[in-house]
Amino acid sequence: MRAVFSNRAYASVLAETTEKIKTETGGLFLGTIQNDTWYIIESIDPGPKSIFEVAYFEYDQKYTKHLINKIANLYDTKFDLIGLWHRHPGSFDQFSSTDDGTNAKYASMREEGAISALVNIDPTFRITMYRVDRPCNYQKIAYDVGDNLIPDDLLKFKTPERFFDIMNKIRYSSSTRGSSAEGYHKSISLASFMSFILPQLKNSERTKHEDNGVISVPAGEFIPPKKEHVQEMLIDEVIDDITFMADSLGIETSIFQNEYNGLTVCQEAIDETTKLSFSLNILESTVVLSYNNKFYNYRKGLFTEAFGKAKAERERKGESESRVKPRKQAGVIDSVIKIIRFNRNEE
Repeated sequence: MRAVFSNRAYASVLAETTEKIKTETGGLFLGTIQNDTWYIIESIDPGPKSIFEVAYFEYDQKYTKHLINKIANLYDTKFDLIGLWHRHPGSFDQFSSTDDGTNAKYASMREEGAISALVNIDPTFRITMYRVDRPCNYQKIAYDVGDNLIPDDLLKFKTPERFFDIMNKIRYSSSTRGSSAEGYHKSISLASFMSFILPQLKNSERTKHEDNGVISVPAGEFIPPKKEHVQEMLIDEVIDDITFMADSLGIETSIFQNEYNGLTVCQEAIDETTKLSFSLNILESTVVLSYNNKFYNYRKGLFTEAFGKAKAERERKGESESRVKPRKQAGVIDSVIKIIRFNRNEE
């Protein structure tokens, strides 16, 4: 297994590193995998609203999502987001616990996992490339650079005729449906999603425990799990739901380690106040979700299942009941449902 950079993608990594030479920075890999080879066709820059510090870096997620769609649409081949890279200070070429959460999220997006690269300048430029599978296992792999190492069809752009065909399909589709806005949607907030599924979580609600859901264990009873093991377990539990929210609904989130040795999921770019906190109840060996000062028993896939039930329940009520509801309330729910039906125009 290996990775191959196109000349353009490799130059993009070099350019971004040079521009942010005094701080951390990073980017996203757009490409495909064929015969155990990860072909990196484009490296997307992190965006103008990213956070660049000496020992910390965070992507401008709204910008990168927009740019990925724009760049991918230029190529004849349908490319995917296959991984990411970021620079570490000095010679540190291992992933932090925050990196583990991000890498696990990307690895869950496809059966083959993802690739994640670390850039160091110690004192010269070098890349350490890893393949990541779920929940968060790393395998160091080699990489090469050169368009001559990439199949010709992967480097082809769409022809003008291809774009004209797509335009005609959109025009025809719009005329038959009576709406030129079909296929367009706005990203929804994490708060809207939680409001939509909360009625389905009533059976999971529980009373508050000390320490935000993590029960302290008296000394000598047994040895609690190590910090890194707790993080790995929590990531494995929540990653399916986080991926569903991102891929199917367009809800981009960030995952952070919190002060309770748990995980916090939030959506700062849209709503700084909405946060989901996941922690381990040591005595019960269960995961506890904290949201809006309430606590719920959490299990893998709970949000995905709750969304499906909420969607089915709303559809059963029928259009007649929906029309008598206040438009503002219906609009939030409609936006959630509409996103799940979104398809690329050219497909």
